[in-house]
Amino acid sequence: MNDGIRRRRFVQTVAVGVGAGLSGCIGDDEPEDSDDGADGDDDHEQDHDEHVEDEAEDEAPGSEGLVYAFAPDRAVLIDPDEGEIVEDLSDEVDEDLEDADWGDARLTRDENYLFVVEASGNRVGVIDTERRELVDWIGVGAGATHAYSPVEGEIWVHADGEGRLYVIDTDELEVKEVVQSGLDDGGHGKLLTHDDLHPLAYSTNTDDSYGHVIDLEEYERVDSISVGDSGGTHYVMYGPENDLVYFERSGADDIPYFDADTYEEVGRLEVNGGLAITPNHEMIGVWEDDAVHFVDATTRESEILGTVDLEGRGPDDLDFFEEDGTLYAFTANTTSSEVSVVNVDEFEVETHIEAGSIVEEGPHLHRSGVLGGGYYFTTSGADGTVPVIDVGERELVHEVEVAEEVDTLAYVGAGSGAWY
Repeated sequence: MNDGIRRRRFVQTVAVGVGAGLSGCIGDDEPEDSDDGADGDDDHEQDHDEHVEDEAEDEAPGSEGLVYAFAPDRAVLIDPDEGEIVEDLSDEVDEDLEDADWGDARLTRDENYLFVVEASGNRVGVIDTERRELVDWIGVGAGATHAYSPVEGEIWVHADGEGRLYVIDTDELEVKEVVQSGLDDGGHGKLLTHDDLHPLAYSTNTDDSYGHVIDLEEYERVDSISVGDSGGTHYVMYGPENDLVYFERSGADDIPYFDADTYEEVGRLEVNGGLAITPNHEMIGVWEDDAVHFVDATTRESEILGTVDLEGRGPDDLDFFEEDGTLYAFTANTTSSEVSVVNVDEFEVETHIEAGSIVEEGPHLHRSGVLGGGYYFTTSGADGTVPVIDVGERELVHEVEVAEEVDTLAYVGAGSGAWY
């Protein structure tokens, strides 16, 4: 265990620009007018090259306000306003694309590249979002599922078959480090950090009854926090207001929470499930079975302030948004063909919206959902569609046909604004 690492360090990154110039030499025996003409030709060629580059940049269609969607045998780009596919990347991604096992799709912070995990090939695809084209595949460890961007210029991918984190350099498009985050070679895991925690992050592993502390600069596990005598850890969330870190316990029925500086246990929630924090950092949502609990994230007591019953719909994940001064959340459901809108301020369901079904309904299954551009997007793997819901109207406006088992989405632009 390492208590000597300082948790709050301010790191300043300085970008240095380098200019390069071209020069030509003319022989002394050249006539003067020939010298002038040569310079003129060089200038003309340079102007022409710059013009071509500018035209190429102008021709790049970009992906702002669009949604990437991935199914086992198809990868497409969707225009939510028109409710149609504007680009089919399937052949470009893989001419023989079939039975792909897509995990997370994670944008770089400038949103110029999208890194999408594909576990059947132990690889991560890199898509240039300006040109809407695949530029590379990067090999990673077995069983990759989740991807994160905890540091500028890096994408961290968790390989569940190894219990390791693969760190990809987003400029060089190659793995630069491998971090043994789990105690053993295996286990499904996640990663979480925050500006207040830098350079540290927390990782989880469903095979370990510990939450692990990762140094993002040294690329190593520096500590482990025991959460109990059995079970593993899955979701993790940090409360910037109360400086506590919460760990979901797989195979258990409570959530222990710890002081983020000392790693001492502060208390336990008598509920257990997935975790998401509100945009103002004042509440943490916990979804389990058919309910969503909202926990006070401003005090050390972490009191449950309210519970919303989804009545058998199996909520999965929370995407928060504000409207007319009221906080709401979308939740995609796994045991019904609907998504739900929750009034978080009142702790009640506002409405349910038809959105198709996932392939296998049941508890503890996952269904993708993402906010962006005034829309909420989810997946209907059973119908092979991406439902597009108008957030303001609370209305399904499009069902874009993609392919059966579509289950991974990425919106390019200002989305839900979650930092994790």
